[in-house]
Amino acid sequence: MRPSLNYLRQLRNQIVWSASAIGLTTLTQTNFCTTKEYYFNYGSHMIPHPEKVHKGGEDALFADKKILVVADGVGGWAELGIDPGLYSKELCKKLEEAFKQNPEDLKNPKKYIIAAHKVTKAKGSTTVCVVALNKSELKSSLVGDSGFAIYRKVDDKYQLNYKSQEQQKSFNFPYQIGSEGDNPNVATDETHKVQVGDLLVLGTDGLFDNMSAQQIQVVIEDVIKTEPNNPQALAKSIANYAYRLSLDPKYNSPFAQHAKQSRLRYMGGKSDDITVIVAFIHEQ
Repeated sequence: MRPSLNYLRQLRNQIVWSASAIGLTTLTQTNFCTTKEYYFNYGSHMIPHPEKVHKGGEDALFADKKILVVADGVGGWAELGIDPGLYSKELCKKLEEAFKQNPEDLKNPKKYIIAAHKVTKAKGSTTVCVVALNKSELKSSLVGDSGFAIYRKVDDKYQLNYKSQEQQKSFNFPYQIGSEGDNPNVATDETHKVQVGDLLVLGTDGLFDNMSAQQIQVVIEDVIKTEPNNPQALAKSIANYAYRLSLDPKYNSPFAQHAKQSRLRYMGGKSDDITVIVAFIHEQ
């Protein structure tokens, strides 16, 4: 015999009352449709080139729990009497403004680069790297040789999961945007699968010209042992290590290796501004 509609209603009411009595909440459809919302727990550290300490270097950065940016003013402008740091710093400010005005563009951070370039008035040019979290997806856009790496914990150790590719026209000649430079549409536009616990390292070329992704991984493992949840300490340790290597004239740096691939003779680290942002991915 099929149970009556009234009986089914009474049974439902009894189940709901019993759940409330023991402190449970009634499940609704929305409980099963929630979307993961990730955010960055970040820290940063900047070390200017020894000869540029007085003006704070030529790199710039902007960091928020949803977006991270590094930029590196192109040094060649100094030969024209223009401070290369003016453009990179203004661009980062305009990127911050674009993000705050249009947070929905986190799904396509290339739009922030294009918008910021349009309203940046300083003379000069820069490389730039932007990564953003759109719910549970990581979006990235970059121009030139500022970049980032993703590390994932495997068997209790952080291992390289992804490393961005540089945009170079030739050795030590990166793509760049500015008052003169490349069209900002050359910026990359990528989506990356990430998960809670992943670790991001952003840097200007002062980092990646002096440290390989594997060398960065070694520093991560060393610092994590004593300060497992301190992105600021990790960013400082990575930047300091890159700085020491940059001053070593006998070090076979990534920059020296790339020079050799281009049939150029170079040995040692590359003295430069060094900017590092480290971020752990957390879930709200």
